[in-house]
Amino acid sequence: MSLTIHLPDDLERRLRSLADREGRSIEQYVLNLIERDAAGSEGRRVSEDSGARPGQAPALTDAEFEILLDKLASGPPLPHPPADFSRADIYTEHD
Repeated sequence: MSLTIHLPDDLERRLRSLADREGRSIEQYVLNLIERDAAGSEGRRVSEDSGARPGQAPALTDAEFEILLDKLASGPPLPHPPADFSRADIYTEHD
């Protein structure tokens, strides 16, 4: 199946940059993203160079890890702990 996708210029630049970091063409990089998404979290594809064993999720590339960190950082703000928060507050049930 052939598929034509028109990407905004900034998205194309980001995808090309991520693909370059991994030494892949943008087509290979996007195909891998689509395959991984289609497989879902239960059936993530294990490639020969992923270093993962069957039944184990493959290790994230540096680029994938950065994307996840960016998503985490751009998420909703987390509440701040109280001013008097200390280590004792964490371990109160472990005495």
